[in-house]
Amino acid sequence: MEKYTYYKAYKGNIIYSENKNTMISKDNSYILVFNGQVKEICYELPEDFPKENIIDFGDRLIIPGFCDMHVHAPQFLQRGIGMDRELLDWLNTYTYPNEAKFKDADHAKKIYTLFVDELIRQGTLHVNCFPSIHYEASEILFDILRERGLFAFTGKLNMDQNSPEYYIEETEQSIVETERFIKEHIKAGEVKASIVPRFSITCSEKLLSGLGELAERYEVPVHSHMCEAVNEMKVCKDLFPDYKNGAEIFYKNKLLGNTPTIMAHCIFMDEDVLELMKNPNCMAVHCPDATSNINAGGIMPVKKLLEMGINLALGSDIGSGASLSIARCIATTIQHSKIRNMFDPQWDAVTLSEAFYMATRSGGRYFEKVGAFEEGYWFNALVVDDSNIYSEDINPLERLERFCYMGDDRNIVRRYIKGKEIGTQGRF
Repeated sequence: MEKYTYYKAYKGNIIYSENKNTMISKDNSYILVFNGQVKEICYELPEDFPKENIIDFGDRLIIPGFCDMHVHAPQFLQRGIGMDRELLDWLNTYTYPNEAKFKDADHAKKIYTLFVDELIRQGTLHVNCFPSIHYEASEILFDILRERGLFAFTGKLNMDQNSPEYYIEETEQSIVETERFIKEHIKAGEVKASIVPRFSITCSEKLLSGLGELAERYEVPVHSHMCEAVNEMKVCKDLFPDYKNGAEIFYKNKLLGNTPTIMAHCIFMDEDVLELMKNPNCMAVHCPDATSNINAGGIMPVKKLLEMGINLALGSDIGSGASLSIARCIATTIQHSKIRNMFDPQWDAVTLSEAFYMATRSGGRYFEKVGAFEEGYWFNALVVDDSNIYSEDINPLERLERFCYMGDDRNIVRRYIKGKEIGTQGRF
């Protein structure tokens, strides 16, 4: 009895990814958890396991918490607005005026509290956030993520050119404040500091070079956009004529692959860029809702990149994405791949196994042991009650698929981080 005194056993239909091609499904099984970490999965409990430590979820699904690897926290209230605009027009008309409001710390605290609560509501327990350029607001976001217990990356946004006068930084100030943010937050636990240049259009070569030096010196992750839209790439080429492409701008300034590098979109990558992205430090984030809402001119070749061994994850990319639901992103990733297949038939459509892997295990690769239920992984988990949308003649994997297409946050009835249940309001 003493051996299991501090264990918990969670019973249900357990699903997680082993790799992009293999999903593990263990029906009516128990996950044994000790100190917030998975010890094993078994069909029968030891005879001496204490009954009071069993949490029985019956026929419900138990899956890893989702990873949203590209999301703009300040754009939370901007969702679903200006969806008829091209990217650069949308940024100037809606995004920059909205983000400028985060100079007000009270506004930042209000919106970021709502944002993090909605992440949790939608089952996102691991997140990679874009902030605004404001130092105080960025600290507020960092603190709220940490207080709620999420695993996260965030930093202070950088942009010193091609931006409106009310929302732009001086180059040296941007570098100095970024270093200050890193030094103050580098040992903060599960929420980690990152370097966040908006994209090459809004960052001078001097700024990118300075940020690259910081990334190398402090060994912190980099998060930005790359190869996103046809118009964006044309402007980028005009601004940086001495570079072959947008990826080389980041690479030659030590912002691509030297440290963990998370690049959103990556839709239009030629062979040179693909070679750079094969670096195991690099990850491309597919944001299907955003791509279709703010017309980029194409769809990420997800299947091709998976077959090439490039690390891929999913992102909601609000506010050009309309929803923080990564379950929805799983479904739209599959749908978009079918549309692309019509015009590029050499690559098959993405499978449920591949999309779920991107949303959980692959997305979680930069965090510490999250996204699966193998021994030593944190029990960061969701319990899904799909009784309102499933029929008894389908198996748990089919039920998971149906949840991604038809379910919503109301089907997520429990959320756990490190074995502790968290709610959508309040604290632990």
